[in-house]
Amino acid sequence: MTALQPLLARDRYADEEWEFSSSGRCDWITEMGMTPTIKRCGLPSSPVSFYRWCTEHDQEARETDPSKYGR
Repeated sequence: MTALQPLLARDRYADEEWEFSSSGRCDWITEMGMTPTIKRCGLPSSPVSFYRWCTEHDQEARETDPSKYGR
């Protein structure tokens, strides 16, 4: 696995988010419906993503809310 950004504090993550992030997979929610089922991206995390999202979702977060996620 490529070196990734350090994880944030464990209490920042829900259990499922932690499972994805700590294994180097993007935990970005890609589908959420009326049921409690949530689908997450699961692609490999980008080495430059502070939140360990994949390249596409890290870029989307930065473009959508640069004051929160940086440029």
